[in-house]
Amino acid sequence: MAISTSHLFVFLSIAAVAFAPSALATNYTVGDDAGWNVGVNYTLWANDKMFNVGDILIFNYPVGDHNVFKVNGSDFHDCSVPKDGQNALTTGNDAIVLAKPGKKWYICGKEGHCGKGQKLVITVMNMAPANSPLPGGSAPPPPSAATKAVVSAHFGFLALLVAVLGMMMP
Repeated sequence: MAISTSHLFVFLSIAAVAFAPSALATNYTVGDDAGWNVGVNYTLWANDKMFNVGDILIFNYPVGDHNVFKVNGSDFHDCSVPKDGQNALTTGNDAIVLAKPGKKWYICGKEGHCGKGQKLVITVMNMAPANSPLPGGSAPPPPSAATKAVVSAHFGFLALLVAVLGMMMP
């Protein structure tokens, strides 16, 4: 059974619309090649990045050597592990979807690691449409050059694909 060009066109159009938002999400490997480890300056690592709702933080480390706790600001400052201690991520390849805007704090709960700098604080932005104000009436920050490039390349490819398929249709 062969698929007609018009069916292929419809399928690809639907796929393009369905997957377009994923072009805006970014996966961040915390610490890049250094991973989640003692001795990495995570403030410097995060400094030039813009985190948005939908982005994913990936904490890579050898299993058993480290862990990841999501904490509040005072626990971050004090390097305090939550009292229940049960919310530790321990897989060595922990992925955290940034679901809400605001400040986010993460620490390693292994003895002394947070005090040696194994902690990360970021601000997650609510990715709003270009001309809509954020709550509180402030304008959204401009998209980063990387975001613009990804979106432009993604939609440029889709436009080219649609044009080629449109020419192939009877």
